[in-house]
Amino acid sequence: MITTGDHHIRHVFTAFGGARCEVIACGANEDDVSAVVADTYAFERQLTRFDPCSELSRFNALAGAQVPVSALLGELLRVCVDAYELSDGLVNAACLPALLDAGYDRSITEMRRAPAPRARWSRHDTVPPLPSVLEIGHGWARLAAGCAIDLGGVGKGWLADRLCERFDNAAINLGGDVRTRGVGPDSGGWAVALCDGSFWTVRDAGVATSGISGRRWPGGHHLIDPRTALPARTDVTAVSVVAKTAVNAEVLAKGACLMGSSDASTWLGAHGSARHALVLTTGGLAA
Repeated sequence: MITTGDHHIRHVFTAFGGARCEVIACGANEDDVSAVVADTYAFERQLTRFDPCSELSRFNALAGAQVPVSALLGELLRVCVDAYELSDGLVNAACLPALLDAGYDRSITEMRRAPAPRARWSRHDTVPPLPSVLEIGHGWARLAAGCAIDLGGVGKGWLADRLCERFDNAAINLGGDVRTRGVGPDSGGWAVALCDGSFWTVRDAGVATSGISGRRWPGGHHLIDPRTALPARTDVTAVSVVAKTAVNAEVLAKGACLMGSSDASTWLGAHGSARHALVLTTGGLAA
């Protein structure tokens, strides 16, 4: 959540399988904000894994072959490789088969309506290193046979960054991936809520929250640990991180959650983000 004063345009909507999204823009007009919402929906349609006709789904279905890709998908695949490297391999877009093994085969909204899994998959014991199974060229990409990509939060963070760059003074929240620019409505910055209920005031920054509590179902949750190919066992329920960009904040928040409370702060500091908040489970490690 982002708190504001007056003299701004604010629009709240849902996207990405029911996630709460918000655009707040100062000195903009309604058409500018409407374009952000429309482009968010267009991005989701093109790159969702839940629609077999999306470009991402078609790319995954052709794993093993060299496939023409749009400039947008090519860029996002490169961003996923950067995220893998920034996180020491903890944020791995090649986790989709493991997500399906865990039962996450449709949007979280649909899963909550019908929580029983509709299918069973073969257990994947590992998530392969992304750079070893993904090759990206000019206008094409190749994914190794048997692999599949989930853009997940990395895609939302990247999009929040790109959309916010359209404004001089704005904040955009795409399901917990926040990017801010400018001095805010009252010239004192943007107050962004963290997972522990506190607020940070930021200006040109990214803030992201990741954790295991939001997208859960009987027997699992959406945060896959690529070291085990299973839903993460961690004592961190949620973590919020401030970084230079929303995509970097998203990557670091997810990595810190996977590291657990004993190592998260040191790991974040080593990766350039000392500003963070943690919420811990009350009963130790959670699956």
